[in-house]
Amino acid sequence: MNRYGSLKNVAVTAGILLVLTLLCVVISLIGSVVAIRQTEPYQHSVDLALNSPEVRQALGEPVTVVRFPQGAVNPGNGGDAELYIPLRGPNGSGNIRVNGTNINGTWKYYAIRVDTDHGEHINLLEP
Repeated sequence: MNRYGSLKNVAVTAGILLVLTLLCVVISLIGSVVAIRQTEPYQHSVDLALNSPEVRQALGEPVTVVRFPQGAVNPGNGGDAELYIPLRGPNGSGNIRVNGTNINGTWKYYAIRVDTDHGEHINLLEP
């Protein structure tokens, strides 16, 4: 085999490895987003935000969840949740901020609020 053929084989192999690596990263990202969206802290906080008259007034209707949530949820006993979930409406955007701890299978929330791009902080926890 000549030198050109060897370089071509190396380039093809490197290209295949690069594509496979990128594919693994994308699959991992999608998997983690799907996993976070199935957790109780995510679902509870999104439900509170989308049904909040204050959030609908601040962002306009309809309010939708956009992009990928940031943060993490450890659902085990003693685990915690720290999430930032982006929202958008016709009048602006914001983020749901969630902080909580799982105590014996029950989530205790320290903060669930929507911070709007207008500087508003809408508390979604009951007073």
